[in-house]
Amino acid sequence: MALFRATPLMLSLAAAWPAFADPAAPTLDTVQVTAHRSEKPLAETAPNASVISRHKLDDRLARGIADAVKYEPGVEVATDPNRRGNAGYTIRGIDGNRILMLIDGERLPEAYDGGGNGNGAIAGRDFVELETLRAIDIVKGPTSSLYGSDAIGGVIGYRTKTVDDFVPEEQGVGGNVKAFGASADNSWGSSAGVGAKGERADAMLIYTHRNGHEADNMGGNDSATTARTAPNPQDWRSDNLLAKLGYKLTPQQRLELTLEHYRRDTDSNLLNTLYPAYVSRGRPVPAQQAQTAADRTLRNRVSLSWEARQLGPLDRLAVKLYQQKLNNADNSYSLFGNQSQVQSNYNFYQKILGLTLEAEQRFNALSAEHQLLWGTDLSRTDTSRPRLKTQYNANGSTSNTIGGETFPSKTFPDSTSDRVGLFVQDEMKFANGIALSPSLRWDHYKMSTQPDQAYANSGGQPVPSFQDSAFSPKLGLSIPFASHYTGFAQLSSGFRAPPFDDANMAFVNRAYGYQVIANPNLKSETSRGIELGLKGQWDSFDFGLTAYQNRYRDFIEQASLGTINGLLTYQYQNIGRVDIKGAEARAAWRFAPGWQTQASLAYAHGQDLDNNIPLASIAPLSAVLGLRYDQAQFGGEALLRAAARNNRVAAVAAMPGSTAQSPGFATPGYATLDLTAYWKPAKRTTIRAGVFNVFDRKYWKAADVRGMAANDVTLDRYTQPGRNFSASVEYQF
Repeated sequence: MALFRATPLMLSLAAAWPAFADPAAPTLDTVQVTAHRSEKPLAETAPNASVISRHKLDDRLARGIADAVKYEPGVEVATDPNRRGNAGYTIRGIDGNRILMLIDGERLPEAYDGGGNGNGAIAGRDFVELETLRAIDIVKGPTSSLYGSDAIGGVIGYRTKTVDDFVPEEQGVGGNVKAFGASADNSWGSSAGVGAKGERADAMLIYTHRNGHEADNMGGNDSATTARTAPNPQDWRSDNLLAKLGYKLTPQQRLELTLEHYRRDTDSNLLNTLYPAYVSRGRPVPAQQAQTAADRTLRNRVSLSWEARQLGPLDRLAVKLYQQKLNNADNSYSLFGNQSQVQSNYNFYQKILGLTLEAEQRFNALSAEHQLLWGTDLSRTDTSRPRLKTQYNANGSTSNTIGGETFPSKTFPDSTSDRVGLFVQDEMKFANGIALSPSLRWDHYKMSTQPDQAYANSGGQPVPSFQDSAFSPKLGLSIPFASHYTGFAQLSSGFRAPPFDDANMAFVNRAYGYQVIANPNLKSETSRGIELGLKGQWDSFDFGLTAYQNRYRDFIEQASLGTINGLLTYQYQNIGRVDIKGAEARAAWRFAPGWQTQASLAYAHGQDLDNNIPLASIAPLSAVLGLRYDQAQFGGEALLRAAARNNRVAAVAAMPGSTAQSPGFATPGYATLDLTAYWKPAKRTTIRAGVFNVFDRKYWKAADVRGMAANDVTLDRYTQPGRNFSASVEYQF
């Protein structure tokens, strides 16, 4: 708890800021939805909640989720440069499916990172088109009291555009067309949207197309070998269609149907996987002379929502029924020196059917104004991982037994997860401005399996069903003082039931002498957190400070059990205890008409308590300093990003299966400068351009090189692009 002993000093420094003590604080129109499951001005939320607005996404020319959050303290996106691209979010050192992702309040599918077909994970979580978004809400830290399982590390809440973004008036037609391009991956694309409002009905349609190639880096080895550091040649394309139809049943009641289709296809020439012939365990292994991949990500969603305002004693009542479907296809073709060929078709399917109900009610009681929020989340998730591989031999024969495995196969049986959640939150605001926000959620989770022949081909071990229930409380307190300051304190908890892959993984490969066995005694992961924060706001200056400590228990990790029945045996167990503490700060100063400077800082310290080693997912100290100028027809922004050297890196295995250790790669510190500008040559036209990494600095993101050794010859493959450019032109009508 040493971190929190520094908090009074931070508060004292903030309170000593006299130069910007203007008579009154401005009202911000930015709204934070995800942190409270209801609309709330960002200025009234704790500092652990932030919003990336449409305005920022446009002006900073964000191409994908890594660009969207690169100026957000404490948040990063890991990227695989070999084949997969962006994986998912890391928030304060917690990543993967421990981060809940929502789109318009609906659960998004999960990631899967095991049993892939070369080069890492098969299924990341980069399947949302940024051009459809009006904002990204980020909540850092345990949030299970409102969202249940999977929000143990935080929440990413996407909010898509509405017809009001195109037609702000009561009736009419509006829209926009936009074209964009970037040199970092030689990509280009276009987007068009239109909205129409009538007396009772409205409609909106957005279509976006993108094309691109491999992302640039600073690797100089372009050989067709495993030592290659230049990017693999790649072509990709994506299409997204979002449609919304709304109808007012009465002035206070509205129905809305949402349809969305997203598809991305990626073709890769995996030159970094090619190798010469060699001998393994006394057996000759033929050279791999070629490997190509054709990967596809397909996500569809449909939802129907009904919302009523001022319905009897309720200020708002909303019900939504939704379905999300994800189909990730991981297909590859390999040619070997003995002229045999292998065709692989791996898939990851997930379907989510969900129902949410939310009710809000405002009333006065016990000398306080109450905003009561309560509701329920119901969902069923079906997950499947079919794997098919066929070998075509030089003599014309074929085989489905390859590398000791029989195909088709599944590394875990088809799984169904049922979630039931009940939540309530009461935000009590007293006459002196103090707000107390207790919340409580109860969740019941059940997972069952459906073994089939494909699963039997992988060993067919019995996998037990799993069920668990948990209460997740949270208590928030905000105290305004000295006219311009608000202090925050928050106690929170989280839990995460064992996921489909960890809980159900059971797999045998006798040819290579290993197996993964099921664990019927797995428990849910849990977290506890404390956070202290301070916000201050004047007409020309605002700031936010936060200090936190989160303790995670029963993390599920794979453990080695030694040799059982002649096979190296592994099992997923509750062996992880993690402690993460840190501090974040941000400030903005509007020092002259049109001019603003801003700064942000993030520091975290994470420890794996079981092994007494640094937590690999913790990013080093980072900071952003910006200067922005805006006026009616043109403006621009300069952003300096910096990160310290990542000195807290644990040793890594010298080679797979080895007990020898090598020093981990400590990413060097760096600073890069990004410049963006916009120009409005006509009333409805905006041209934006940017140059990034202006000084062509060679650097690595810590998230991309986790677990890599300092002497790894392929490190340069993970470097970021050098100097690169982006531009867009948009016309609104």
